[in-house]
Amino acid sequence: MQNKALPLHAGTPCYNLNAMKKDMMYRSTVPIREMSERYLEPDRFEESCRSCENYGCNPGCPPHDFDVQGFWKRYAYLDLYALSIPASSSWEEGERELSDQLLTMESAVPGSLALLPGSSGSPRADGLRYSIQSLGGNVEKLCRERLGLSLQWAGSEALSGRLAVVGGLLRSTGGSTMRPIETKDLIIRASSEEDVCLFSEWEATDAVKAYFSIGEDQTARRVEQIFREDLQNEERKQYTIVSKCSGEPVGRIVLNDFQPGWKVEIFRIYIGDPEKRGRGFGRQAMEAILKKSFEEWGMERVYLDHYTGNPAGRLYLDLGFRYEGLLRKNCRKNGQLYDVHLMSMLRAEYEAAKAGYGEIIL
Repeated sequence: MQNKALPLHAGTPCYNLNAMKKDMMYRSTVPIREMSERYLEPDRFEESCRSCENYGCNPGCPPHDFDVQGFWKRYAYLDLYALSIPASSSWEEGERELSDQLLTMESAVPGSLALLPGSSGSPRADGLRYSIQSLGGNVEKLCRERLGLSLQWAGSEALSGRLAVVGGLLRSTGGSTMRPIETKDLIIRASSEEDVCLFSEWEATDAVKAYFSIGEDQTARRVEQIFREDLQNEERKQYTIVSKCSGEPVGRIVLNDFQPGWKVEIFRIYIGDPEKRGRGFGRQAMEAILKKSFEEWGMERVYLDHYTGNPAGRLYLDLGFRYEGLLRKNCRKNGQLYDVHLMSMLRAEYEAAKAGYGEIIL
C-alpha cells in the first residue's frame, strides 16, 4: 500500500498522537455482528487499494477470491489489539512484537485466527494471514470508537507522538466471550471440548487428586459429563492454562458461584502437566484470575478452600488471601470426611497486594 492519505486510509504505519507512557497495550472485544454493521467496508477499502502498484499481486490483499463478509461471519468475536510505542521506536520491532503475541494466542486458542499488523496480509510457512485492513476493516474507526485512540497516518502530517501497531485475533463461534488473558509465561483461555481428555488424564493422577474432592471412581465419561453440565451453568466458568512456549495446555481453572459485581469462588485450579510444576505457573494463573475478578468483573470478594496439608495454602497467603475459618468434615472423598480451610480476599486486600503481582494483560 502507498503511504499517503486516502478517503479510507490504506497506508501503514499509523500514529497515535496522544501523550501516554512508554509501550502500552490497548484491547477491546468486538462481536462480529457489530463489526459487520459498523466497521467493515470491504468495497471502499478495495477501491483505495487499486492505487497501489502491487494491487492484485499480494495474496493477502484485495481483490480476494472469496466473500469477505462471509469470511468474517465464520467467527464470533474480534479481539482488537493496539500496541502503542513512541514514534521514535522501530515500527518493524513493534510489528514483530505484536505479530508474535497474536500468533502465540492463535496457537493457544482453538478455532482462532491471527490478523497481523499492517495494511496487507502475510504469507507464512504455516499458511496465509490477513490483516484487519486487508479484510475491509476500518482500523481508524475501530481504534477511535473501541480503544479511544486517535490515529494519524504516514503522509498526513509531520510524524510525532506515538506509533500504534494494530492487529487482532478472530475467535470462533463455539468459544467463550472472554478474551484470552496473558501472563509472562501463560495464556488463559476458555476451555473447549478438546481439553476434556487432558482434564480426565490429569485428574486421574495422585498429584492432582490429593488436594481436591476427586474420588477414585471418577471416570473419563464423568469428567466429560461435568464439563458439559458446567457449560450450561451460568455460575460456573471453565478455563484452560496454556504454555506460551509450547502452545499446549498445562492446567485448569474452574470458577463457581460466579456473581459479577459481588463474589466468585476459585473452585479448582491446578497445573496438570507434571513437567510444568515448580515454575511459578500456578502463581501466574492465580494472579491473572484475581485481576480479572476484581478489575473486570467488579468482584468484591474472591474465595476458595483447601484441604489440610495443601502446600498451596502458603501461596494463597502470599497472594493476599486471609483465612476465615475451618469447615470441619465438610468434604467427602472415597468414603472419608475431610476438614477444609476457608480463605477469601476482599477488594481492599487485592488493591494492597497487587503491586507484587507480575504483568497481566486482560
